[in-house]
Amino acid sequence: MKSFKQIARGNLEFYEYLIKCLVGVTLGYLLWETFPRESGQSYWLLISVLLSITHDNNSKVAHDRMKGNIVGSITGLLAFLLHKPANLVTICIGVALTIILCFRLHLIGVCRTALVGFIIVILYEEQHSSWMGAIYRVASVILGCVLGLAINYVFRKFTAPLFQSLESAQSDSSEDTAGE
Repeated sequence: MKSFKQIARGNLEFYEYLIKCLVGVTLGYLLWETFPRESGQSYWLLISVLLSITHDNNSKVAHDRMKGNIVGSITGLLAFLLHKPANLVTICIGVALTIILCFRLHLIGVCRTALVGFIIVILYEEQHSSWMGAIYRVASVILGCVLGLAINYVFRKFTAPLFQSLESAQSDSSEDTAGE
C-alpha cells in the first residue's frame, strides 16, 4: 500500500502553493487599498509577494529578492542624482556599479534582480523627475517580501506537522489492517 506522502505529495504541494499565493495576493491587495496610492508604486507589493512565496516554503528567495532590489534601487537613485536625465553613460555606469556591488557583497545570485531594479528606478525617475519613486519601490518590495516570508513561515509551521500527523495516522491504520 502506498504511503500518504506518496499519494498526496504532488496534490498537497499544489494546493498549499495555490492557497499561499491567494492569501498573499489578498493581503497585498488589502494593504494596497488601505494606504494611499500617491506613489503609483503599490503594484510592486503584489509582484514581490508572489515572487517571494515558494512552493516549498523556502524563505531564501524572499531574502535574496530584498537584497537585490535594495542594491538595484539605491544604485538607480544614485545614478539619477549623478546625472538628470539619465543617458547612456549614466545607465552604463549604473549597470557596472550594480554588478560590482553584487560581486563585492557576495550577492551575484541576485545580480539580475538588482539590475532590473536599477533599470526600473532609473527609467521611472527619468520619466517623473522625482527621487521618491525609488524610495516607494524599495518600501513596496521590502513589504511584499516580508509578507511573502511571513506566509512561507506560517505555512511551514502549520503544514509540515499536519502532513506528518496525516502520514503517521495513515501508517498506523495500515499497520492495524496488516495485524488483523
